[in-house]
Amino acid sequence: MNPFAPLIFFLGKGMFRHAMLLAGISIISWYLSVEGIDWAAYILWISLILLATIIIWRAGDFFSSAATYIQEKHEIPQSIKAAVIDAIASSFPEFCVAVIAVLMIGRAEVGISSIVGSALYNVLVIPAAAGLVATSPMVISKEVVWRDNIFYFGVVLLLGAMLWQFPNEWSIGVALLFLLAYIGYVALLHRDFKKSRNQGRDNFITEEVEDDEEDLLELQSEKKAWLWIMLMMLVMGGASHMLVESSLSLGDLLGIDGVIMGFVVIAAGTSVPDTALSVISAKKGHYDAAVSNVFGSNIFDICVCLSIPILLALAMSGEPTYIDLPQTGLIWSLIGATLLSIYFFWSNNYTLTKVKAGMMGILYLLIILISFTF
Repeated sequence: MNPFAPLIFFLGKGMFRHAMLLAGISIISWYLSVEGIDWAAYILWISLILLATIIIWRAGDFFSSAATYIQEKHEIPQSIKAAVIDAIASSFPEFCVAVIAVLMIGRAEVGISSIVGSALYNVLVIPAAAGLVATSPMVISKEVVWRDNIFYFGVVLLLGAMLWQFPNEWSIGVALLFLLAYIGYVALLHRDFKKSRNQGRDNFITEEVEDDEEDLLELQSEKKAWLWIMLMMLVMGGASHMLVESSLSLGDLLGIDGVIMGFVVIAAGTSVPDTALSVISAKKGHYDAAVSNVFGSNIFDICVCLSIPILLALAMSGEPTYIDLPQTGLIWSLIGATLLSIYFFWSNNYTLTKVKAGMMGILYLLIILISFTF
């Protein structure tokens, strides 16, 4: 039996070669850095960041397949699947990063900045990438713009208010506010789902994606599905830890604060899988599917991925979570980008043209460059 067969199955043949190349580069650069060659450390951390991103990507694919199997097995409403199952599948790396930042390295601000950076990436880069590869201008449904996008904007304002009102530490009150906001979002989705079902309309966004997804796992039992979910959670947790540690180490070498590394590098590393899925959907003409998950994932990131680590830290130590985040400009950039995305999706009769998509991509690059001055 080929000893690499499990890795080939997990990564796929093409990605397996890339992963092995990065692993080899990491080993060589580690040896050279131990021997005192300074530049080798830069290559070591960069290769580990890329390797962690690949692992997170593939683990998320398997996680999503197993979660979809369980959803279909129990006939969970599509609204709850979109708000909970899909959000967890795409946002679990961000959750791992937040837990690692709060509980393991004691820098909650790194977790906050990575989630803010991921939200910024999702709201600008993913629509930009989808819009640029789409075969025609992307016409977005009013529901996606006025329900998901507006609710997400409210959550961003809530995040800004909490950082303004409680700039030094967060405790149970802040965590509960975020969780209540997420419960409200789930209730809103479920209400709309029941209304749509009563009117005899199908939730076409989810069905289109499911019909076209390639099943990575041939699951015959719920027990096996849960086993894969638990296994992929462990894999994503380990890869997220490698991503955080490698990013912070690279930042130390470059003289860049960990908050900015979280905002730029860690955020991009955890958001690449969503980009790939949205690009595939856009190429197939499923434009709502290409952008709808962006806002749901962002709401989950802010409301759940920030609140649960606070509650865990409180349960373990009895102390509130200390925060040191002077780079408030990061939050303002996210608020501005969210307002701009609302306008771009609403204007021209809810159509995202390639020009507007290109402008969103350029804006993201500008914000990233400016962030290094914070």
